[in-house]
Amino acid sequence: MKKLVVGEVYILYISVVLTTAVLFLPFLIAEVALQDSWLAVIIGTFVALPFSLIAVSLAMKFPEKGLEEILEEVLGKFLGKIIALSYSVLYLYISALVIRQLEEFFVLAIMPETPPIAFRILYVLVLMLGVYEGTLAILRTNVYIFPVGMLVVGLVVGLATTKMSFDNLTPVFVIGLENILQGSYLTIGWLLQFPFIVLTFFKYIETAKLTPNVKKLGMFSVIVTGVSLLAGALGTIAVFGPKQTATMFYPSFSMARTISIGNFLENIEITFVGVWVAGMYICATVYCFMSILLVTSILKLNNYKKIALPMAGLLFYLPSIVAKDLSSLFSVLRQTFPFLTIVFGGILPTIFLILASIMNKGMSTEKLKEEQQEEEESQPLKGNFGEPSSEGEGEGESP
Repeated sequence: MKKLVVGEVYILYISVVLTTAVLFLPFLIAEVALQDSWLAVIIGTFVALPFSLIAVSLAMKFPEKGLEEILEEVLGKFLGKIIALSYSVLYLYISALVIRQLEEFFVLAIMPETPPIAFRILYVLVLMLGVYEGTLAILRTNVYIFPVGMLVVGLVVGLATTKMSFDNLTPVFVIGLENILQGSYLTIGWLLQFPFIVLTFFKYIETAKLTPNVKKLGMFSVIVTGVSLLAGALGTIAVFGPKQTATMFYPSFSMARTISIGNFLENIEITFVGVWVAGMYICATVYCFMSILLVTSILKLNNYKKIALPMAGLLFYLPSIVAKDLSSLFSVLRQTFPFLTIVFGGILPTIFLILASIMNKGMSTEKLKEEQQEEEESQPLKGNFGEPSSEGEGEGESP
């Protein structure tokens, strides 16, 4: 079975968060925190950091096990399967939510005369293909899309500096601490998708690659994501002002539209949308696949493809159930989504780690080091880029 490397998993996390956050979060935070949105993002990022350590620590205790196996080990078979099924439902819910966001964006900002169902049918058909083939290729593709996406976001913010007025960021603390904390709550909700990615894909990372730097790199990926969200919050408010940003559904996209450098660089929003759509595809596909992996593990199936297409097919119907219209979509993004990610991505993993430590479950640091040494000695020499060996790749639950 092919193995992943740590960097691919962390880059996937950054992509998943920024894909949905780059368009929607500046508006949602500005609604409550106005010009103090940047403070809300900073506070939210610092609060989310310890949970990245918790998630990696839990994953490293069970380096060869997926989330369902970890839950059965810690909670017992029955309760473990129930909680694992809850995670599976959540992942499919998030996948449907991502598709719903995509539909609303295209209808409002790009092609208002096209029925939303047309976008959904096209997107879900392509998603089903990706899910059926497995996400290994998507993870590898994401490694190349990621720098392009970061470059585009950097260009949008950088080139918009000429239109920014940093007077829009003052005065500070006028809105009140409660509103700032509400904005932080939204930020935390987005950042706490970290445990979802880590607890699913660490199983496929070579044990020999789980160095002590894994935890630091995990925190670094959260910081990179937080800084990117901060740049979006600062940029949109500096360009449009806090009150206008709080009334714009897609301030980042609107900021990209303002960029024009003579006849040399125009319509950068086309590239912005192209990269964003690719990122949304990866996000929706990965969450759907994570849900399928959990159900496969719960049912003890030897091949996830047996249920891949039926489960992915549910996404033809679920987006309309998740949010019936634009108003309900933003209500979900303001309240339901951050609540669910904080519970399932923050509170529950903390409880699982505490229980595993008290019950002396999982692998100790010393035992992990021994296994790493044994794995390194048994593996053939790799190339300069540390490309994992593909020997023994099978179907089963391999991504």
